[in-house]
Amino acid sequence: MWGSPRVEDDLKLFGNFGYTAANGVELYGHTNYASKTVTGGFFFRNPNTRGGVYSIDGGRTLLVGDALVAAGTGVANCPVVAITDDVADPAALQRVFDDPSCFSFRELFPGGFTPSFGGDARDVSLVGGVRGSTAGGLAWDVSGTIGAHETDLFISDTVNASLGPESPTAFDLGGNRQQEVGVNVDVSYAATDRVNVAAGAEWRDERYTTTEGHPTSWTVGPYGRGQGFSAGSNGFFGFGPLAAGTWSRSNVAVYGDLEVNDPDGAWTLGSAVRVENFDDFGTTTNGKVSARVGFFRAGVSTGFRAPTPGQQNGFNISTIFDPALGDLVNNGTIPSNSPVAALRGGVPLRPETSVNYTAGVVFDTGPFSLTADYFRIDVSDRIGITSNFTLEEPEIQALLAQGVDAARDLRRFRFFTNAFATSSQGIDLVSTFTPIALRGNTVLSAVFNYTDTEVTDNGRGLLNDRRLAEFAWALPRTRWNFGVTQRLGRASLLGRVNWFGGWYDYDSGFARVFDPTGGIENGFFEGRPIVDLELTVDAGGGATVAVGAQNVLDTYPDESARAMSVGEKYSEYTPWGFNGAYYYVRLGYGWGG
Repeated sequence: MWGSPRVEDDLKLFGNFGYTAANGVELYGHTNYASKTVTGGFFFRNPNTRGGVYSIDGGRTLLVGDALVAAGTGVANCPVVAITDDVADPAALQRVFDDPSCFSFRELFPGGFTPSFGGDARDVSLVGGVRGSTAGGLAWDVSGTIGAHETDLFISDTVNASLGPESPTAFDLGGNRQQEVGVNVDVSYAATDRVNVAAGAEWRDERYTTTEGHPTSWTVGPYGRGQGFSAGSNGFFGFGPLAAGTWSRSNVAVYGDLEVNDPDGAWTLGSAVRVENFDDFGTTTNGKVSARVGFFRAGVSTGFRAPTPGQQNGFNISTIFDPALGDLVNNGTIPSNSPVAALRGGVPLRPETSVNYTAGVVFDTGPFSLTADYFRIDVSDRIGITSNFTLEEPEIQALLAQGVDAARDLRRFRFFTNAFATSSQGIDLVSTFTPIALRGNTVLSAVFNYTDTEVTDNGRGLLNDRRLAEFAWALPRTRWNFGVTQRLGRASLLGRVNWFGGWYDYDSGFARVFDPTGGIENGFFEGRPIVDLELTVDAGGGATVAVGAQNVLDTYPDESARAMSVGEKYSEYTPWGFNGAYYYVRLGYGWGG
């Protein structure tokens, strides 16, 4: 099954409010609520070859379960069902069907099955605050924030093969919840017409929870011990006791900011420092220095990013297609400090740090404006996903002895790591031009970005050639757009051309070459220009009507080299999507000025 997921019961609500008291103190806030059910499909399970469900020898024979062995009461001596030219021996298969002590999933899904996976998602946030200024010119702002996102996962049209004929075909997988609470206090003061100072403090608490799914979605049933049937709901394991839990972290920070300006606007100097304490990572200090002289500007800053509780503790197992094997495999994302990750160099995560440089120019003559900036971002101890690793049989047995039941189906896994560094550099250009000769009715705009990212340190070898290529090429290095907005009386016409450069998608190729010369056969896709159009009409009384199209020329990316083998017609990472043209009508109404 391929394409966009089905979205149902999609609801979004947003509110914005404010009140200004007689003394100038302002109360403000905004809130949102969103919910929807999203359902998508996994890969088709072939009724001859799907490992752990229909076969354990690549489709030479059918996997047949012995109910007596599963119950520990004897051996049924079930027949061997050979598969020749994709056809199971009908006589032997019928004997399996006729014997109540023998079982094949051909009895439940004779033509194979395609799991339907999805989730019920809810998102809510509330921000409120009060701000004002003193008679002496000190501006202040106190605010609080609370937000949460949760998803309850489900899967249907699938099985927990290790439960044999007792397996349900729909499962409650459990869910995830991320919650954040924060309080901010900010003040600023213009000491003179040259000097402005600001300071503030922040407290934040984040909490990540994984709730346990129904036991049938993760348990190892009687057919999974010695008979070769896979455990857990096929496609996506439910969250079991090993994955479930709640993890939290709080931090407090203070900052200060100083800016000095030339009264005539000829130059500006700025500096800032932020000290932050995490209850699990200790204290960090970061700063920034910036300057603008005439049309030239530059800055240097340091950064710090702590891994989220979800990155530190998240655990899931899902089925993916491995282009190198040409088959479906169970792949786990596991905590870096787990016993399984430790076998491949996994250690507790630590924060990543960065040094950022930028330099550029700013021109603004009124009708014409241009900003051009060079940037470089060097990240140390970068947080990211490792390559996929494969467990050997002795390692699996050792983990099972430690009580890690998931090791039965976790032959491939990955985890978050800090074991590498990257450097990104590039240029940003933004320009607008309103020709005076056209009386201001025409606006030309152009945006250009080029970003080159490379892994500069992979000393521990946790990133293979695939992951190195993904960091360098998974996102287009070059993007630009050029637009024209033309006013025509009460109407406005927008035309825009977007260009996205080429990109890399490992899953769409044959996993042989990891550089951009590999072409479509190896997952490297060519860029395309995309055209958007929109006509907006002022209907009067504050109302507007807009009619438009994104990708009006119905441009698609190149077809995947794997399109005929796994159903993935287009790369799922296509920058402009794989659904062609999108047409819309938008109504707007504004109150006040």
